[in-house]
Amino acid sequence: MRVPRLSLCAGLLAGAWLLLAPRPSVASTVIVKYRHAGSSGRRLSAFRRAGVTATVGSVRGQHARVVAVSGDPVVAARRLAAAPGVAYAEPNVALHAFAAPNDALLGQMGDLALIHALPAWSAIGLGAFPATGGVPVGIVDTGIDPSHEDLAGKVAACASSVEGTITVGSCADDNDHGTHVAGTIGALANNAVGIAGVAFASKLVVCKALDGAGSGTTADVASCIRWVHDRGAKVISLSLGGPGSTTLAAAVHEAWANGGRSGSVLVAAAGNDGSAAIEYPSGYPEVVSVAAVDDAGGHAGFSNANAKVEIAAPGVQVLSTKRGGGYVRFSGTSMATPHVAGAAALLWGLHRRSSAATIRDDLDATVVDAEPAGRDPYFGFGALDLARLK
Repeated sequence: MRVPRLSLCAGLLAGAWLLLAPRPSVASTVIVKYRHAGSSGRRLSAFRRAGVTATVGSVRGQHARVVAVSGDPVVAARRLAAAPGVAYAEPNVALHAFAAPNDALLGQMGDLALIHALPAWSAIGLGAFPATGGVPVGIVDTGIDPSHEDLAGKVAACASSVEGTITVGSCADDNDHGTHVAGTIGALANNAVGIAGVAFASKLVVCKALDGAGSGTTADVASCIRWVHDRGAKVISLSLGGPGSTTLAAAVHEAWANGGRSGSVLVAAAGNDGSAAIEYPSGYPEVVSVAAVDDAGGHAGFSNANAKVEIAAPGVQVLSTKRGGGYVRFSGTSMATPHVAGAAALLWGLHRRSSAATIRDDLDATVVDAEPAGRDPYFGFGALDLARLK
C-alpha cells in the first residue's frame, strides 16, 4: 500500500514591488479648541460628560489644549466636538519615526512593503531591530541552513524525523524550501546584508519532516509538530499539505491545546492546486489556513480557495534565504504561510500572557478586507496588514 505523503507548496518566479504606508495609533489624550464664545461653566460640564480628567498641555500657535481622558479618546473627542463653545476636538494620535533596517536587499522585498512591515515594527517598539526577545517559532519543513549569513544564531533547537523517530541536532536542509521559509519568518534585521524576517527577533525551533524532494510521511510531520510544540514554539509554521489522517489531526489538536495559554498557533498553507481542494493540516479547525496574494494584493491564481481559508498573505515572487548562502525568489502558499506565522509571533510578543485562541482572533483582525466583503474563499478574513497590529 502506498503511504500518503505530505509535500511542500512552492514554486520559483522572479520580480519585485514596493509600497509603504504609515498608520498612527490612538493615545489617551484629546486636542480641543474652543470658540471665543461659551461660558466656562458649560465648558466644564462638557468636560465631565467626555471624561476629561486634566488639561496636560497645549498646541503652540493654535490656542488649542491637550486634555487627558479616562475613556476612549475617540468617544471623548466626539462628545467634546458636539459641545457648545468647542470649535473642534480630535484624538491626539501618536506618530512614529519610520526606522528602516540597513539590510541590503530590503528595497527588493515587496512582500514586506505590501504588509506594511516597516511602520508596524516602529509602532510596536521594534524600531531598534533586536536580534532576540521574540517568542519561539516552530518550523516543520525540509530543515534549515543554520550557517546562512541571515540565519546565524537563529536556531534555538533542531531535529529531524524519520518514520516518526526524532533525532535531535540534525536538521540540514537539502531542498531550499525550509531555509526560504525560515528567512521569511526570522532573518536577521539591520545586519547590513540580505533581507529581514517578519519576526526577526524570534528564535526558530526547526524540525525536518520533509526530504530533499520536498515530501514526508504523516508520521514525520505529526512527530515534528509535537516536538516543536514541546520545545516552547508559540507558533508553528507548516508550509506543506496533503491528505488528512487521524494521526495528523491528533497532532494539531494536541499542539493547539484547546486554544489555551500553553497552546501553539498553527499556520499552514492552503495549497497550490488553483482549486477549491482542501489540504491538510490547513483544513483542520485548529489551524489557520493561508492563501496567497500577488504583488498587487490580488488573489494568486495558483492559490486554493475554499471555506477553510482564514488569511491571505504575499506568496508571489517572495525573496528569501537559500541554503549555501544567497537569496532566491519562490512562489506558493508555502511562501504566504511564514508571513502569517511571523505576524502571529509579533502578536504573541505584544501579549505574552495571552492564549492561543486570543492570538488567533487578533491575527484574524490584522487584515484588510478584500472583495468580496466579509470572509470569503479567496482571502478568508482578508489580506495580512501589519499596520493593524494591536
